[in-house]
Parts: sequence; C-alpha cells; structure tokens
Amino acid sequence: MLARLICCVLLMSALVGCDGREQGVAVEPPSSIQLAKAVLEEIASSGELNSSVEGLQDRLESVRESDPAKADELLAGYTKLMAIPRGNVSKIKATAKEMAEKF
Repeated sequence: MLARLICCVLLMSALVGCDGREQGVAVEPPSSIQLAKAVLEEIASSGELNSSVEGLQDRLESVRESDPAKADELLAGYTKLMAIPRGNVSKIKATAKEMAEKF
C-alpha cells in the first residue's frame, strides 16, 4: 500500500511539474551591419587585425542591399585597411575609426 502511495505521489509530482508550456523570449540577432560596425570599432580601439576581420568583407557586402554607394565606399576602405602593414597600429586605428563613422 505504501509503495502505491509513493508511486502515485511521484507520478502526480511529475505531471504537475511538466506542463509542456515554456515561455521563451524572442531575441533578435544583430544584423550584419551592426556586426560590421562592432568589428570596426574593435579594430579602431585595439589596432589589431586579428580573426575578427574574417567575415568583415561579407558583412560590408550586405550593406549593398540597403545602400550600394555606402557599400562601395566601405569596401574601398576595407581594401585600404587590409593593405596597411600589421605593425602600423596608428594607421589601422585611424582607418577603422573612419570606416566605423560611416555607419
């Protein structure tokens, strides 16, 4: 009898705790434009061209959908940025800051 009571209590507690409805919060992922600006701001503060620039060109290409002229300008800046020698930190910072301000 005690075993049945324990089984019933466990079963009821499992059923009460598992209503199956879980409220989630919808989270909007950052856009490619926001990510590109964040990468440029990071480069402008650190002066380092590290792995964060890997997808930067693609993100700048995505600007073309909303503003083709700005995309061309930013991609020209990207080419200029990538041509700067890695040791020239001040020029890297200045170029990245200039690009980030175009957003």
